[in-house]
Amino acid sequence: MAIKSLETEQQISIQALIRSWDGRLTWDFLVTKIESSLAITTTRQTLDKYLNIKNEYKEKKRLLKGKPISTTDTKLVSYLEKDIDLAGKVIQLEAELKVAKDEIGYLQAFIQKVTNIGESNPAVMDIFEKAFQDIESKAR
Repeated sequence: MAIKSLETEQQISIQALIRSWDGRLTWDFLVTKIESSLAITTTRQTLDKYLNIKNEYKEKKRLLKGKPISTTDTKLVSYLEKDIDLAGKVIQLEAELKVAKDEIGYLQAFIQKVTNIGESNPAVMDIFEKAFQDIESKAR
């Protein structure tokens, strides 16, 4: 059975999960955690096809290299036992927010570049305006 493509929000959630990871990281551990924490069924091969996820994984592996494996998540130690799940969710959401803000920054820079090109080339600006109108009409 083929695994469906990951939506942008799912990719952001997975990237955030990787960023907040503590301890030994493997593709198998990641796939298991994604399924249990995010309710997303996927495979290591599917994750590897997404450059943003693959890069996030490689960067986290690099950061964790040589770091002692922690059996407890130090960010959660200060919370009461019953609040660990909520604290984990907060950490996950903060990491998702950071990923989303990074993506928004890249998109804003791209939009600015496109706008600058469009200002000097009316034909390009016409194409962008038509695309924008299509997006607006579909949003309604």
